[in-house]
Amino acid sequence: MRKRIILSGILSIVLVAGIVCFSAGESRADDVLNCWSESYFQNHPMTVQQMTDQYGKPGKTVDLEGGKQDCVYPKLGKDPMLESTRHFIVKDGKVLKSFLKD
Repeated sequence: MRKRIILSGILSIVLVAGIVCFSAGESRADDVLNCWSESYFQNHPMTVQQMTDQYGKPGKTVDLEGGKQDCVYPKLGKDPMLESTRHFIVKDGKVLKSFLKD
């Protein structure tokens, strides 16, 4: 019974968060996910070398303003429902954030 109540509470939180994010529009959902990603990499630092060791060499690297770079990895699977590319924003040899993009 207790597990069921906890599971219901977690599902409710996820549902409400999803509604808030997606009702505010795609850009708001992206902002929330990017914020989460930045927070994750602050608490779990990853160097560019670790990123390369784990994911291989990026398919392309795009220079951004402020000395940042966007390391773009091509789609890993053939499933059309999966996101197309994985992006890592890096600066000074460290990953700042990561996201998936069509």
